Amino acid sequence: MALALTAREKKLLLACIGSLVLVGGMLAANEFLNRRRTALERITTLESEFKELEELFNDRDFWNKRGKWLRETMPATESLGQAQAKLLEDVQNDALDLELKVEQQRLLEPSSTENYREVAVEVRLRGDQTTLLGWLASLQSPERFQAIKAIEFDIDMRAKEKTPQAICEMTLARWYKPEKGL
Repeated sequence: MALALTAREKKLLLACIGSLVLVGGMLAANEFLNRRRTALERITTLESEFKELEELFNDRDFWNKRGKWLRETMPATESLGQAQAKLLEDVQNDALDLELKVEQQRLLEPSSTENYREVAVEVRLRGDQTTLLGWLASLQSPERFQAIKAIEFDIDMRAKEKTPQAICEMTLARWYKPEKGL
Protein backbone atom coordinates (compact mmCIF):
# COMPACT_ATOMS: atom_id res chain seq x y z
CA MET A 1 0.00 0.00 0.00
CA ALA A 2 1.50 3.25 -1.10
CA LEU A 3 1.43 6.24 1.07
CA ALA A 4 0.28 9.51 -0.38
CA LEU A 5 2.86 12.22 -0.84
CA THR A 6 2.68 15.24 1.36
CA ALA A 7 2.46 18.71 -0.11
CA ARG A 8 6.12 19.35 0.68
CA GLU A 9 7.21 16.09 -1.00
CA LYS A 10 5.11 16.95 -4.06
CA LYS A 11 6.85 20.35 -4.30
CA LEU A 12 10.30 18.69 -3.99
CA LEU A 13 9.39 16.11 -6.64
CA LEU A 14 8.22 18.86 -9.01
CA ALA A 15 11.41 20.83 -8.30
CA CYS A 16 13.56 17.76 -9.10
CA ILE A 17 11.61 17.02 -12.29
CA GLY A 18 11.77 20.73 -13.22
CA SER A 19 15.53 20.76 -12.62
CA LEU A 20 16.00 17.67 -14.81
CA VAL A 21 13.87 19.20 -17.57
CA LEU A 22 15.76 22.50 -17.29
CA VAL A 23 19.20 20.82 -17.43
CA GLY A 24 18.06 18.57 -20.29
CA GLY A 25 16.73 21.60 -22.16
CA MET A 26 19.99 23.49 -21.60
CA LEU A 27 22.02 20.53 -22.88
CA ALA A 28 19.75 20.17 -25.91
CA ALA A 29 19.93 23.92 -26.58
CA ASN A 30 23.74 23.85 -26.29
CA GLU A 31 23.95 20.94 -28.74
CA PHE A 32 21.56 22.70 -31.11
CA LEU A 33 23.58 25.94 -30.98
CA ASN A 34 26.86 24.08 -31.57
CA ARG A 35 25.43 22.28 -34.60
CA ARG A 36 23.89 25.51 -35.88
CA ARG A 37 27.22 27.36 -35.53
CA THR A 38 29.03 24.56 -37.38
CA ALA A 39 26.42 24.58 -40.13
CA LEU A 40 26.61 28.38 -40.48
CA GLU A 41 30.42 28.25 -40.69
CA ARG A 42 30.17 25.57 -43.37
CA ILE A 43 27.60 27.64 -45.28
CA THR A 44 29.87 30.70 -45.11
CA THR A 45 32.83 28.65 -46.36
CA LEU A 46 30.80 27.16 -49.20
CA GLU A 47 29.41 30.56 -50.18
CA SER A 48 32.91 32.06 -50.38
CA GLU A 49 34.13 29.05 -52.39
CA PHE A 50 31.13 29.44 -54.69
CA LYS A 51 31.87 33.14 -55.23
CA GLU A 52 35.53 32.37 -55.94
CA LEU A 53 34.64 29.62 -58.39
CA GLU A 54 32.02 31.83 -60.01
CA GLU A 55 34.66 34.56 -60.53
CA LEU A 56 37.04 32.01 -62.02
CA PHE A 57 34.28 30.73 -64.27
CA ASN A 58 33.52 34.27 -65.43
CA ASP A 59 37.26 34.80 -66.11
CA ARG A 60 37.68 31.49 -67.93
CA ASP A 61 38.45 33.14 -71.29
CA PHE A 62 41.26 35.12 -69.67
CA TRP A 63 42.71 32.02 -67.96
CA ASN A 64 42.29 29.87 -71.07
CA LYS A 65 44.23 32.48 -73.02
CA ARG A 66 46.98 32.45 -70.39
CA GLY A 67 47.07 28.66 -70.39
CA LYS A 68 47.42 28.64 -74.16
CA TRP A 69 50.24 31.19 -73.93
CA LEU A 70 52.00 29.04 -71.32
CA ARG A 71 51.71 25.90 -73.44
CA GLU A 72 53.08 27.71 -76.48
CA THR A 73 55.89 29.75 -74.92
CA MET A 74 57.14 27.97 -71.78
CA PRO A 75 60.54 26.50 -72.61
CA ALA A 76 61.19 22.78 -72.37
CA THR A 77 64.36 21.05 -71.28
CA GLU A 78 65.56 17.48 -71.41
CA SER A 79 67.95 17.84 -68.48
CA LEU A 80 67.35 19.95 -65.40
CA GLY A 81 71.06 19.75 -64.63
CA GLN A 82 71.96 21.32 -67.97
CA ALA A 83 69.23 23.94 -67.52
CA GLN A 84 70.60 24.79 -64.09
CA ALA A 85 74.14 25.07 -65.45
CA LYS A 86 72.82 27.36 -68.21
CA LEU A 87 71.07 29.58 -65.64
CA LEU A 88 74.26 29.87 -63.59
CA GLU A 89 76.27 30.58 -66.73
CA ASP A 90 73.81 33.32 -67.72
CA VAL A 91 74.13 34.93 -64.28
CA GLN A 92 77.94 34.73 -64.43
CA ASN A 93 78.06 36.18 -67.96
CA ASP A 94 75.70 39.03 -67.04
CA ALA A 95 77.78 39.79 -63.94
CA LEU A 96 80.99 39.75 -65.98
CA ASP A 97 79.49 42.05 -68.64
CA LEU A 98 78.33 44.50 -65.97
CA GLU A 99 81.57 44.28 -63.97
CA LEU A 100 79.85 42.73 -60.97
CA LYS A 101 81.84 40.32 -58.83
CA VAL A 102 80.33 36.89 -58.11
CA GLU A 103 81.50 36.06 -54.58
CA GLN A 104 79.53 32.88 -53.96
CA GLN A 105 77.38 30.59 -56.03
CA ARG A 106 75.43 27.49 -55.23
CA LEU A 107 73.17 25.23 -57.26
CA LEU A 108 69.92 24.37 -55.51
CA GLU A 109 68.07 21.10 -55.86
CA PRO A 110 65.75 21.14 -58.91
CA SER A 111 62.07 20.65 -58.13
CA SER A 112 59.01 19.60 -60.08
CA THR A 113 55.27 20.06 -59.79
CA GLU A 114 52.47 19.09 -62.13
CA ASN A 115 52.59 22.59 -63.68
CA TYR A 116 56.32 23.27 -64.08
CA ARG A 117 59.86 22.13 -63.36
CA GLU A 118 62.15 24.55 -61.58
CA VAL A 119 65.89 25.06 -61.43
CA ALA A 120 67.42 27.62 -59.08
CA VAL A 121 70.77 29.08 -58.18
CA GLU A 122 71.86 31.06 -55.16
CA VAL A 123 74.46 33.75 -55.77
CA ARG A 124 76.17 36.52 -53.86
CA LEU A 125 77.20 39.52 -55.95
CA ARG A 126 79.12 42.69 -55.19
CA GLY A 127 79.37 45.77 -57.36
CA ASP A 128 78.17 49.24 -58.27
CA GLN A 129 74.80 49.86 -56.61
CA THR A 130 73.11 51.46 -59.63
CA THR A 131 74.35 48.77 -62.01
CA LEU A 132 73.32 46.00 -59.63
CA LEU A 133 69.83 47.45 -59.12
CA GLY A 134 69.33 47.89 -62.87
CA TRP A 135 70.40 44.30 -63.52
CA LEU A 136 68.11 42.97 -60.77
CA ALA A 137 65.18 44.87 -62.28
CA SER A 138 65.81 43.20 -65.65
CA LEU A 139 65.99 39.64 -64.31
CA GLN A 140 62.31 38.93 -63.76
CA SER A 141 60.07 38.68 -66.76
CA PRO A 142 57.28 36.39 -67.91
CA GLU A 143 58.99 35.88 -71.27
CA ARG A 144 62.16 34.53 -69.62
CA PHE A 145 60.20 32.36 -67.15
CA GLN A 146 62.45 33.34 -64.31
CA ALA A 147 61.99 35.12 -61.02
CA ILE A 148 63.90 36.19 -57.96
CA LYS A 149 62.60 33.96 -55.17
CA ALA A 150 64.61 35.50 -52.33
CA ILE A 151 66.82 38.56 -52.10
CA GLU A 152 68.95 40.40 -49.56
CA PHE A 153 70.35 43.71 -50.69
CA ASP A 154 72.76 45.75 -48.56
CA ILE A 155 74.93 48.79 -49.11
CA ASP A 156 78.63 47.90 -48.87
CA MET A 157 79.90 50.27 -46.18
CA ARG A 158 83.48 48.94 -46.40
CA ALA A 159 83.88 49.73 -50.10
CA LYS A 160 86.60 52.18 -51.04
CA GLU A 161 85.17 53.11 -54.47
CA LYS A 162 83.75 56.58 -55.07
CA THR A 163 80.40 55.27 -56.37
CA PRO A 164 78.09 53.52 -53.90
CA GLN A 165 78.71 49.77 -53.80
CA ALA A 166 76.22 47.06 -52.85
CA ILE A 167 76.11 43.40 -51.89
CA CYS A 168 73.26 41.24 -53.10
CA GLU A 169 72.42 37.68 -52.10
CA MET A 170 69.61 36.18 -54.12
CA THR A 171 67.96 33.01 -55.25
CA LEU A 172 67.07 33.07 -58.94
CA ALA A 173 64.73 30.45 -60.38
CA ARG A 174 63.80 29.51 -63.92
CA TRP A 175 60.78 27.40 -64.90
CA TYR A 176 60.35 24.80 -67.65
CA LYS A 177 57.50 22.70 -68.98
CA PRO A 178 56.63 19.67 -66.86
CA GLU A 179 57.74 16.28 -68.12
CA LYS A 180 54.24 15.27 -69.24
CA GLY A 181 53.53 18.61 -70.91
CA LEU A 182 51.33 21.45 -69.83
